[in-house]
Amino acid sequence: MKSVENLKVLSKGGSAISLQENKWNSFSVDCIVVFIASLVIIMGFIALTITGLGDTIFSIKFEALRKIITSIANYKPLPLLVIMTPFLGSLVELYWGRKSDDLRDVTVVNTTFLSLLMILAMYPQALDGGHVYRISRILGFGLSFKVDMLSITMAFTTSVLWLLVMIYSHDYMLFENHRNRFYFFMSVTYGAILGTVMAGDIFTMFLFFEIMTFSSYMLVSHCEHEDCIVAGYNYIYMGVLGGLSILLGMILLYIKTGTLEFVPMVSMLEGTGPLKYWIIGLFIFGFGIKAGMAPVHIWLPKAHPVAPTPASALLSGIMIKIGAYGILRATTTIFFPAAFEISGYKDLLWEPSQNLGAFIIWLGIITMGLGVFLALQQANIKKMLAYHSISQMGYIVMGIGVAVYLGYKGGMGFSGALYHIINHALFKSLLFMVAGIIYLKTHELDMYKLGGLWKKMPFTAMVCLIAALGITGMPGFNGFASKSILHHAIIEAYEYGHPSFKYAEVIFTIISAGTVCSFIKLFGFVFLGKLPEKHRNIKGTYRMMEMAMAGMALMIIGIGLKPNYLLDHFIIPAVRSVTYDPAFIDKYLVNMNFFNGQDMMGMVWVYLLGAIIFVLGLKFHLFHIHLPEWLKIEYIFFYPLIKVLQAIRRVMVNGEEDIVIGNNAAGRINKALHAITEDRDESTMNKEGIIQRFVSTVQIFTNKYEMTIIRSDVIIYSVVLTGVMALLFVFR
Repeated sequence: MKSVENLKVLSKGGSAISLQENKWNSFSVDCIVVFIASLVIIMGFIALTITGLGDTIFSIKFEALRKIITSIANYKPLPLLVIMTPFLGSLVELYWGRKSDDLRDVTVVNTTFLSLLMILAMYPQALDGGHVYRISRILGFGLSFKVDMLSITMAFTTSVLWLLVMIYSHDYMLFENHRNRFYFFMSVTYGAILGTVMAGDIFTMFLFFEIMTFSSYMLVSHCEHEDCIVAGYNYIYMGVLGGLSILLGMILLYIKTGTLEFVPMVSMLEGTGPLKYWIIGLFIFGFGIKAGMAPVHIWLPKAHPVAPTPASALLSGIMIKIGAYGILRATTTIFFPAAFEISGYKDLLWEPSQNLGAFIIWLGIITMGLGVFLALQQANIKKMLAYHSISQMGYIVMGIGVAVYLGYKGGMGFSGALYHIINHALFKSLLFMVAGIIYLKTHELDMYKLGGLWKKMPFTAMVCLIAALGITGMPGFNGFASKSILHHAIIEAYEYGHPSFKYAEVIFTIISAGTVCSFIKLFGFVFLGKLPEKHRNIKGTYRMMEMAMAGMALMIIGIGLKPNYLLDHFIIPAVRSVTYDPAFIDKYLVNMNFFNGQDMMGMVWVYLLGAIIFVLGLKFHLFHIHLPEWLKIEYIFFYPLIKVLQAIRRVMVNGEEDIVIGNNAAGRINKALHAITEDRDESTMNKEGIIQRFVSTVQIFTNKYEMTIIRSDVIIYSVVLTGVMALLFVFR
């Protein structure tokens, strides 16, 4: 694999920055203050929510403080202020970045911390039923922001992780170029994610979702090496395809229902026949691309390894979760009835969700299995983690499937999916951060060329072990809680639904064992064994990077030891906001006993099976098996799609000249597109028809695309996207 990360760059003064122990500076002091303040505030928040003493303390002893906090929490534009803080911060960061890296990075950390504080201030509102803030007369529809327990949970998770990764990134990015650009787009992406999760309707979500796609593209291709550029092309084209899919679903939904708000609307779609499945299918496809769901996951293992490690940590930890959030939000509104419309679990209004949910469950199972199988074949640490991101997203998609399939009794699936979104964000971000610090110190990511690093990097080995125990589901670590809930959810799917889901439960267990095997392999090859001679002189430490990793490790252990806190104070309130059976929630989720003998023993068998797979893999060299080209997803899924598109083109177009100079509708559209791009005559763009252009675009996924015409395609699709949106607003 080509190296895509610079280990030595020039500072502004022209002197080389070498791999050495970092010194205390203004950034370090600020980070320590922010880290301690965040820790104290979060611990205080936890104490107040557990004991319920918050109202009493504020009303009796701190009346003035209570009034200040209440006025802030009740400030109606607060959601917009939270979202705009990173956007405004990005401009300030550009200004300070021209003067000092430390000043810029202090601004990054402090704006993220400020956003976190405002999100915590909105918690009482969200718990009390939510808050909606609208801005009318913007882009025709206006913008709508909604703060409920689902959005506040996602925003809080995003902000905590973003803060820790920004603390981590300072030392790491000293070895990268274009740091001002990196932090600018990092802040824009953060603001776009907050806008997506706090959107009050599909239009607002779509707007911020697209901003996130285009800004994060700059993070993927940041290093500007060939591998980065190719990965960036894959990422942006899959992102554009997903965005167009969501846009089409949004248009159809508005035509049929007259609204884009997140409200239960299955009764509005009752007379639409198969069209309702097309609508929700478009949303699942569009958001599924971002979530890394099979078979549209192919951008992910290309993008994660080449991006700078802070971007990789957030791509895997947060950004792909936004795709899962979109699926979860869309399916539990569009395909769910309102509580007053149903009479119980067997109401006919649940039939569409049952049909859809069964499909999503198996889609999740396939994603889980494919991801872990491909992860086991990898030697590169970051690529292995990327494939495990696909696998872990399969767990989340499966949980969403159960949440939709069981309808009124789907609270367990919803809880498991949301809990695993939080947990995966923590341990996967930490694992990427571990990979980053290993690369800085060894210049190596091939785990087969490493070994014995625990002697030189004991702290890194410890936090890696904590993250590995989290992702594999060891009791006492965070992954155990969410995987236990997901396991209960798939069991309920065959107990309340179809018996075929018993096989899904068996596959779930085997895949979990495959995850155990992967991280035995990772930890064993990287940290155990004999230390290579060339790594015996590793020196230096990165205090801020280690502090950020320690923060994540503490959260993994804290959630693992007290899993009921997140469940009771974030997840169950989010479940109650959806049309689920309150009696079911009270019986199975409230005061849930995680540390029971059956679940604990189940994990013993999973770890034992994982160890057996690891031994067999070593003995029979199974980790070096690679699929032939004809078995890869690119050729199973996209190559037939290319052939179909080419066949359609041959039927629709009798010759290139006809479509370019013809007077039919296709010809006029094509002329307009050529007029827009008439100055961009490089390559063969002006010689191809619009159908062939789309065929060529799809061919990027089989490495058959001419890279010289990418910029022209961006113009074409931007114009098409803008035009469709304009028509939607005009004819609303």
